[in-house]
Amino acid sequence: MTGEVVGNPKGPAFDFGRFRGGPLFRVAGTLPTQHMFIGHTVCPGFQDLLPARHWWRQTSFHVPGYDCLHEEASYRHTPVDLAIYDYAPVKVPAMERAAQKGRGGPIALVYRNPVDQAYSYFRYCQAHVNPAYRVFHGRPVAEMSFREYLFGAALISYARQFITYQVQAARHPGLVKMIPYENLIDRPVETATCLLDHFSGTRREWPMLPAAVRLVRKEHMRAIETKLGNSLDGTRNGQSSHMRPSDDAGRDQLADASVRDEAIARLGEMGIDCSLFAWPTPRPAALRLALPNDARQAWQASA
Repeated sequence: MTGEVVGNPKGPAFDFGRFRGGPLFRVAGTLPTQHMFIGHTVCPGFQDLLPARHWWRQTSFHVPGYDCLHEEASYRHTPVDLAIYDYAPVKVPAMERAAQKGRGGPIALVYRNPVDQAYSYFRYCQAHVNPAYRVFHGRPVAEMSFREYLFGAALISYARQFITYQVQAARHPGLVKMIPYENLIDRPVETATCLLDHFSGTRREWPMLPAAVRLVRKEHMRAIETKLGNSLDGTRNGQSSHMRPSDDAGRDQLADASVRDEAIARLGEMGIDCSLFAWPTPRPAALRLALPNDARQAWQASA
């Protein structure tokens, strides 16, 4: 697609047809550990530190998968990508004990602001192949307004996950790192370097990282999805992608000050530090309406 070879030219080509999205990835030789877990989960080492009447214990996630590390049916056979074998065991109790004491493997959370995250998940669930995501309390998510979905479902799930990392990062800053998603978008090589150094436990050179960042541009990911016939995360069939288009008009909802302020108030009541979030700003509506499609695309590309 790009005409560029990254890595060993004589090495095996990446097998997209066999790629399942983990949640374990073999990283031996790149990072000190054998495997890396990538996915939605509660921060290890958090749950046993809570008092019995804490709000976290009185609430639940609105869909499965928010805590997929602890929801796995079989830890002895956890799916692995980038390896010649398909499964590997995960010792969750040992991992929890180590993280609670500030030891064990390094942990990172790349997080979006809660309103933007909820809108992305709102769209993600609307077209999901699994009714557990597509339907909430007997109603199709597609029939709900974004505000209803945000405050009736998504915000509490976001808070339940986020606070586990907030607390653990404050308790064990050398173990748990929190990085805003916007940093990854605005400064991808620098931010990914920070993440990889954290997982390595030391500063290192990552000579192939700029090429990797170029390869994961949205148009490349969409082209791969088109070839596969499904979304890369496996949740959508046909030509539907879970990635939001750059010109999605729904993004303007995210800058609604009343939604943002209400979200901040509710999160603050639950102990979430909202100063950690980068909030969206409105796009220039007059410019968006005045430009024809081809000129708008050129302007967006230059921006």
